Amino acid sequence: MEKINKNSFTPPFYQLATILEKKILTGQLKAGESLPSENDLGREYELSRTTVRKCLSLLAERGLISTQQGKGTFVSRPSLDRAEFLMGEFHTHMVQMGKEPGYRLVEVRFRKELPEFAVELGMTAEQGILYYCRLLLADTEPVAVEHKYMLYIKGRPILENEFQYKAFSEIITIHTDILPVRSQAVLGAESVGEFDAKLLNVAQGSPVLKLQQALYASDNRPIGIGVFYYRGDRYSLVSDIHPLKGER
Repeated sequence: MEKINKNSFTPPFYQLATILEKKILTGQLKAGESLPSENDLGREYELSRTTVRKCLSLLAERGLISTQQGKGTFVSRPSLDRAEFLMGEFHTHMVQMGKEPGYRLVEVRFRKELPEFAVELGMTAEQGILYYCRLLLADTEPVAVEHKYMLYIKGRPILENEFQYKAFSEIITIHTDILPVRSQAVLGAESVGEFDAKLLNVAQGSPVLKLQQALYASDNRPIGIGVFYYRGDRYSLVSDIHPLKGER
């Protein structure tokens, strides 16, 4: 049995969610099968009931489990009627196209103020904002720029490779212990500005695909905002939903 490392920077509830997610995706836990009770999971992994509940909330948000009142918690059947454009799909998409995916961290810095669009969405700085910018590459050619803004928690370090390779929601959860429960994304077209044009090696004012994403906590406050610019001549956004890969 996989153990929970309580000395890790990764919160225990997130570690347990990763263990259970792996069992679901590999078919060890099948659609319709019931999960152990909160008390049983707590005893098995030596975790509090509160920690187990946070784990189950995360899995439910991902659509992997659902709770039936008075009956228990069960592995969900795949929900395929939605579109999600996830950064993890960039790697898969590039490989399918025969290209080598790459990531380059452009900048990481602390900010005291938010950009205007984040303020309009209701995000507040509180202790400050952690901003980072990442460039996505295909065979060393830049195809997208990402700008991320998340709540800053003093004394909670983040490793550089986490900025480069982990999904935005994972970084927020690990760094802040705040669980994103809702994501809203808006896709549109825009003329690229000078900064992003230089990174993408295109002329300023060139058309790009713009994806703006906001991640919300349970109290409906935005805790992370991302803005992504994709070269329309080099990249298309593809949604490929298969949440229960292990199901036969």
